[in-house]
Amino acid sequence: MDTQHVYARNLEVPSGGAIATARALARLYSVFATDGSDLSLSPETLTQLGAAAVPPSLGFHDECLKGNVQFSLGFMKPSESWPFGSARAFGSPGAGGAFGFADPSVQVGYGYVTSQMGTSLTGDPRDVALRKALNSALSRA
Repeated sequence: MDTQHVYARNLEVPSGGAIATARALARLYSVFATDGSDLSLSPETLTQLGAAAVPPSLGFHDECLKGNVQFSLGFMKPSESWPFGSARAFGSPGAGGAFGFADPSVQVGYGYVTSQMGTSLTGDPRDVALRKALNSALSRA
């Protein structure tokens, strides 16, 4: 390991710093999208994760992300600013354009990572195109 150039992996950042392949990210979210048994998640937990976000007292507008972004139980929920999956879907964007989500309505776990950091606040354009293709394929199925 190149310790001089991979120092960021050693930083402790609450709710951040995760490193995963797209396959691993999709696999993790597939557990959330199905019965949760691999992580010993109860049906009640999965129901709560798939529930709608409760609006904060000042609304969903997020000044950092410059739009209405919904969060619930530590996960992002689909919104006009960040469309993904069904209303029951939940996930999280990552640094530079990575994105992962679970959609219990269709039992799909999704993971996207990139080798180059992007700067778009609403998703890497390649990720957005891939999510649109996934939605199209699911709607035809």
